[in-house]
Amino acid sequence: MDNLKAPGKPAKAVVLYSGGLDSSIALELVREWGVKTYPLHISHQLLAAQQLPSVPDLKTIDVTEELAQIVQEPEHGYGKNLNPCIDCRILMLKKAKEYMSEVKADFVVTGEVLEQRQMSQRLDTLMLIEKKAGLAGMVVRPLSGALLPATVPETQGLIKRQDMLMIRGRSRRLSLEIAKKKKVVEFLPPSGGCLLTDPGFSRRLADVLRFGKKIGASDIDLLKIGRHFRISPDAKLIVGRNEDENMKIDELADETRVFFYVPDTGSPNALLLGDRKYLSTAAAITARYSDKKNEPQVEVYYRHKGKSARTIVAPVDDEELKKWRI
Repeated sequence: MDNLKAPGKPAKAVVLYSGGLDSSIALELVREWGVKTYPLHISHQLLAAQQLPSVPDLKTIDVTEELAQIVQEPEHGYGKNLNPCIDCRILMLKKAKEYMSEVKADFVVTGEVLEQRQMSQRLDTLMLIEKKAGLAGMVVRPLSGALLPATVPETQGLIKRQDMLMIRGRSRRLSLEIAKKKKVVEFLPPSGGCLLTDPGFSRRLADVLRFGKKIGASDIDLLKIGRHFRISPDAKLIVGRNEDENMKIDELADETRVFFYVPDTGSPNALLLGDRKYLSTAAAITARYSDKKNEPQVEVYYRHKGKSARTIVAPVDDEELKKWRI
């Protein structure tokens, strides 16, 4: 791959940008080197909702469907929960490579720090990831670059090794000091991030995978909200916890799902996914979370394929709930 630049022409780089501290510093450093940057944000529905800092010319690519497929059977396994970090990074770099070709960039930049993450940022893993993405030697990591093997852009004279830093490990102290020095003030906090690292979300996802269901974008929307109850291998109920979740459940009530609520009182919305023979159980759980939960009999309305009906049930007790709660 011949990436040598004509005299006087700056190198060009695609910069993977998450909005966090490290990728923000990496973007600033590469700009200081005189490199023309093409910031790229890889988005998916498994990221916690956060507003990215304003970055000029930022391109965003959504990989929800592709990541959903990876989560179901990751080649390189999971982390502590259901986070397939290695395969996810490979996917990100593949997208960066595609964008690199589109804008005719010379290399890719990431904010990765050596040994910051046990699974995906060890030296051997970093090298494996870029090789699997078809970018061996073409990924520049400015925050740890002086500790890593020389890259193709260095050997071609596009960037200087002495401009790169020697940060390693989990501490953010050095990165915060550099951000202050470089006047990098807008970046996302380290909390939040990928839902696949969240134990509660991972339990709900594991339940779906356990029963052999393929997942897509709409399934992820449902996994992010409500209380989840596994009534049988063929049926699951999702019960809203607040007004926002009730509205979302209403939006997601398509013809394959049964929608429940208790009229004339404070009531959650609920969705039954799967076998309709569990209507009574689903109604009893919905009644349990309504303001009529202490009444012996509760009238519950349900809707399916545009038709409404009602049933009268006894609210389920807490002991019964335990055996279904995910």
